[in-house]
Amino acid sequence: MNYTDLTKRKAGRVIGIDCSTNSLAYAIFEHGKPVTCGEVFFTGADIYERLNDARRKTQALVDAGLLVGDYVGMEAAIAAKSGAVTIKLSYVYGAVLAVLMQNKMEVQTVYPITWQTYIGNPNLKKHEKEQLRVDHPGRKASWYQNEGRKMRKQRTLDFAKQYFTIASNSDNVGDAVGIAYYTSKELTR
Repeated sequence: MNYTDLTKRKAGRVIGIDCSTNSLAYAIFEHGKPVTCGEVFFTGADIYERLNDARRKTQALVDAGLLVGDYVGMEAAIAAKSGAVTIKLSYVYGAVLAVLMQNKMEVQTVYPITWQTYIGNPNLKKHEKEQLRVDHPGRKASWYQNEGRKMRKQRTLDFAKQYFTIASNSDNVGDAVGIAYYTSKELTR
């Protein structure tokens, strides 16, 4: 056994979670093999109602035995352009994390670029950005940025579909698969 094996957690059932203010997407690998994936949506007229719904639905997934694992990789919250959005996202993360911790699950934060690069989907390279401009001349900078984001989301979804059938084509579920895959391969033994 080498030193890196000592820093990895022993885990058979690994869960990857991609959370937002509107949903919780998850994917589960057991002993490196895909088990299931899905997404639950939060309802409510405002963030506080969705926050409570997030807590309730996360606990229901745990109670059903679905969202139970030895180790959870949860995508790190991003700093949104809007401070208000960042705060709301933090609220929901807190609700979900509280349920996981209350149910004795070990959680590791996984930064998006870390798992994305691991599955072969790093930030767009210079030549890819240039090709976008050649293929679609005269667009606004925000269009190119959004189009690049769509390309990367599709690459992640294509990766995820190697392991699961994702009937909804949800890029959130695709992200959860990438997170679970990275966590099961790099953070556990």
